[in-house]
Formats: sequence, C-alpha cells, structure tokens
Amino acid sequence: MIVRLIAAIGGGYAASAGLAALAARVLPVAAAMPPSEAVVLASMLAFLVYLGLLIWGFAEPSLVRLCLILTAVGVVSWGGAFGLVRLASGG
Repeated sequence: MIVRLIAAIGGGYAASAGLAALAARVLPVAAAMPPSEAVVLASMLAFLVYLGLLIWGFAEPSLVRLCLILTAVGVVSWGGAFGLVRLASGG
C-alpha cells in the first residue's frame, strides 16, 4: 500500500507536471496563444490531470502497470519539454 501511495502521489505529480511543461511549450505554437496564457492554461489543466492520475492510481489493480505507465508518461513528457526548450534555444 505504501508503494502504491508513493507511486500515485509522487508519480502522478511528476507525470502531470511534465505534461504541463510540455503543453506550456506546445500551446503557443499550436494554438497561437501568448506564452503567458499557455502557461496558465497548462497549469490549470495539470490539476485535472493530476486528479485523474490519483484516482486511477488507486483504482488500477496492477501496481507494476501503474508504475510503468507513470514512469513512461513522466519520461516522455519531460523529455519532450526539455527537447523543445533545447530546440527553441538553438542548441
């Protein structure tokens, strides 16, 4: 139960924060919105994503699948966000 708690709370937070960072980098280009509004929108949506991940984290019967999916989402989203930052800076 402790591992599920850590995975749902910590992993859900890391995954939703990564998705928010990625969305904050993608929205100004994809939706032609100012970057400040993109950050606010991505942050607001991250709360809903985090809530969904928390609920799913305790409803998922397989702890291994929960950890693998949260890890994959976190790595891909943070990697995409950092990759876009590197592309934007020219390096």
